[in-house]
Formats: sequence, C-alpha cells, structure tokens
Amino acid sequence: MNRTLSIVTLALALAACQPSGQGDAASAGQATLPSGDAMPAAYDWHFVAHGGSGELDFGDGDWAEGVSVFTLSCLPESKTVQITWGYEEDAVLTSGTATGTFHPGSSVPSNHPVLTALKDSGAIDVGLSGADMRLVAKAAGEAEITAFFDYCDKGIDPAYTAEAIAAAEAELAAAEAAQGAAAAVTPPAVEAPADPAVPAAPAADAPKP
Repeated sequence: MNRTLSIVTLALALAACQPSGQGDAASAGQATLPSGDAMPAAYDWHFVAHGGSGELDFGDGDWAEGVSVFTLSCLPESKTVQITWGYEEDAVLTSGTATGTFHPGSSVPSNHPVLTALKDSGAIDVGLSGADMRLVAKAAGEAEITAFFDYCDKGIDPAYTAEAIAAAEAELAAAEAAQGAAAAVTPPAVEAPADPAVPAAPAADAPKP
C-alpha cells in the first residue's frame, strides 16, 4: 500500500522543533499527529481484504494512495495480528483499562487484552514520544473493526458473505431489468420503401434471356 506514511514519519522528526505549546496540547490529552496538528476529524477505521490478507487502517480511507496513521493486519483465521504505526519507535497502546508497550511490527494474538478492548470500545490511544494519537471509531468504523476481527479469527471475508452476495445479485438483476426495459421502448428499425423508378435487381438464379 502506497500510503503517505513517509510524510508522517518526517513530521515525527520535526516534532522536536515544534513550539512548546504543541507539546502542551498533546500532554493535555488532545489527539495530535507527530506534526503537532490535530487528528483530522474525518479519519476513521477502514478494513480491506486483499492478496490473501486483511488490513484495518485508521486514516482517510483511500487504501491505495491515501494516509494511514495506524494499521492492523492479519491472515484469515490466523488469530494473530501485526501492528504498525509507521515509525521506528515503541508505542504505548491503551484501550479501556488494557495497556502495553509494543514494538513496531509486533505480532500479537487477536485476543490480546488491548485488541479485545479495541473490539469492544472502538477506540485506542497510541502514545509516542512526539504525539498522543487517539483513534476513535465512528459508527461505520465500528463495523469495519468487527469485520477485520471476523476475518482474522474466522476467515470471514465481508465481500463473500451471504448478505454481500445477495446484494450483488440484486444489483445485477436490477441492471438486467433496466436493460430489458430500455430495449422494450426502442422502436424497431423500419426499412425505407423501394423507389418504384429503380428496377429491382434480378435474382441471382434468374434464367438469362
């Protein structure tokens, strides 16, 4: 995934040069990025299954070219989750009453207390040296979190659930019905009458005089 994590990584390096007021905002519990900027209000959790693995990102939702500040990934039914946040430093992850210090790229069981609390609450705090990121799910994001852990624990791909298949079949049937209706109202082509002044060409098998 070609995200702009490098931008955030660079921002982490610049965080030490930011005015002290930005550090005060982070220490006051406001969700910030390493740049000192506030966490964009539109960011949410987004799940996508691709290439035999699943990925849950907190960011702008553009999986191919967008921004993700925190990522969970797993293989189907593996019950193991890899955690990354784009920087080469440890992070203190806290959700509910569960907390722990994690290395970048750590792999942990999907029932780890911090992840279990994330499933229940839809929120996790990421404590870094230059920022305190609070990642809180909206209603749509909560469903994405559930879908991710169903994929990790049970191998359920939401694209192939009965509901998704039924929706796809309904969409196909509607498209076919629309095509049929359009064909029904299209008048048949009418051939122009022959010009009586122009003699008809003799048939190919007509006898020669």
